[in-house]
Amino acid sequence: MMATILEAYLENETALKRFLRRFIKSREGADDLAQEAFLRAFAAESGQVIASPKAFLFKVARNLALNELARQSSATMEPLGDFEGQEVLEDSSQAAVDDAVDGRERIRMLARAIAALPPQCAKVFILRKMQGLSQKDIAARLDISVRTVENHVALGLVRCKAYMRAHGGASDQGGGVSRIPEPAPEALVKAKVAE
Repeated sequence: MMATILEAYLENETALKRFLRRFIKSREGADDLAQEAFLRAFAAESGQVIASPKAFLFKVARNLALNELARQSSATMEPLGDFEGQEVLEDSSQAAVDDAVDGRERIRMLARAIAALPPQCAKVFILRKMQGLSQKDIAARLDISVRTVENHVALGLVRCKAYMRAHGGASDQGGGVSRIPEPAPEALVKAKVAE
């Protein structure tokens, strides 16, 4: 059964991206923020029941967009480089459709990969990789050792990447597990031992 945030995202993806384009003028930027909003909302859903998934998803997206606008406005202006050799009038409409379909499928696969993890491993993985908590904070929150957190994160990475590869979703183009940093080699050894 799909998570309610996943259902809300899949049903409202086009509207969410249109909403984000009010804030972020580039299509790619809005698409990236939509995926980031989904991942954050999906992670939040693992720790609580979301009464109104669609509203929650749009609120997360709005906050991300406002943060991005604030970041952009505080960035210093860089001089524009030479545009020579770039295809300005390139028709990218089909590429944009293909990218949207690919991104949507990668999000589904990542959600399924995380759902397939053992419950404690999934909880740790979401807290670390999606909510950005430190290993020490996760250990304190879940009353487990930092080493156990490391093992769960490494195991989650290994299993999610294997799931994505097995289902044809492991590509280095776009979101999903490919954007999650690789664990250190010793963490992979520990993860294999933990299985």
